[in-house]
Amino acid sequence: MEKKLSKHASNLKNYGKLKNFTHKCIYKNHTCGDKIKIYLKIKESIIKKISYETECCLICSASSSIFAHCLKNKDINKVLFFSKKFIKLIFNKNFNLSGKWKEFNFLLKKSYFNRKNCILVPFNALIKIK
Repeated sequence: MEKKLSKHASNLKNYGKLKNFTHKCIYKNHTCGDKIKIYLKIKESIIKKISYETECCLICSASSSIFAHCLKNKDINKVLFFSKKFIKLIFNKNFNLSGKWKEFNFLLKKSYFNRKNCILVPFNALIKIK
């Protein structure tokens, strides 16, 4: 197992149920059973706080941890646009991630290609925001 995968999967900084959340997203990957609940506190379109709870594999756990880190203080509309684009273009050789999103690059290796649905769990959850 890759050290970076283990490091991100065990980062529980944003793990748990956020109190006083304004939005909640739930998604279950029916292919493998990974499940996530994302709790957001959004004020004036900015994600002020985020937390999540998962029942998932290490790859999904790492992806969820990185995802939560990347969303803080971002405009929800821009994040939704990016998430939809990422879902369509994952593993496209011409798709370059920048800023905080670069943390996902190690998950986009060929060795994880068959697990792309696990990587996409938090992205798929967010686009179902309520």
